[in-house]
Amino acid sequence: MPKAIKKRVAKRSGLKEEEVKSAAARALEIIKSKKNVLLPVLLACAVIIVLLVISLVYSGSAKNRAYALEKEAYKYYYGLGPGSPLSGADRWGKPLELFKQAVETRSTPTALFYMGNCYFNLGDYGNATKTYDKFIDKYKSKEGILPLVYQKLASSHIKKGENDEAIKTLDALAGFRNGTFRDTALIQEARLYESLDRQEEAMTKYRELVESFPASPWSAEAKTKIDAVEKKAAAEAGEQETLVPDDRLQPPPSD
Repeated sequence: MPKAIKKRVAKRSGLKEEEVKSAAARALEIIKSKKNVLLPVLLACAVIIVLLVISLVYSGSAKNRAYALEKEAYKYYYGLGPGSPLSGADRWGKPLELFKQAVETRSTPTALFYMGNCYFNLGDYGNATKTYDKFIDKYKSKEGILPLVYQKLASSHIKKGENDEAIKTLDALAGFRNGTFRDTALIQEARLYESLDRQEEAMTKYRELVESFPASPWSAEAKTKIDAVEKKAAAEAGEQETLVPDDRLQPPPSD
């Protein structure tokens, strides 16, 4: 006999629908009863979201504008901008103005460094020093460019006659990254001492460079300086010997 086919009885969903409606109604009632509390919270959230969106849009816009200004500044810095090469104060004044605008819009390590270089090239060593100091304070983690900043800062101090500050800066360079740039610091310290006619201190630095960093690109210069001083000292010693009377050359005493 054929089996009777049982009809599926559709489950009634009326109860669930009523439960959902009831839950929604209760939620609305809760919101209405607490609207004085929830409304300020919702408004605060909305304001935060709007400010965040504005910040992101502005940040992206500022970044693009700063990049465009910095790119244009590089062209003038390297003499490739429209109307280049510029003459007089414009040679460095034009890229300086663009780098300043870029930094004011959105500061970057390279823009700040080149801004300092423009001041230096213009002979404005005071602002150059301030700019390099600002770089060191703000971008201590930028180890790729920081050694160059130390060197330019030391040069700025030397130009201003602040020799002690220059030595401090070069000492900082010598200790940077476990002494990676110590040979560079030594050669610059030696040159500075030599320019100040402090020969003994200069020779100490030259000898330290030769002994500690024989493979340094500065070692040959240091050796040349040492050899020149030693030859000069030997020549002076020889001259002194010729001035000393030799008893064998003296005539015998007369009776």
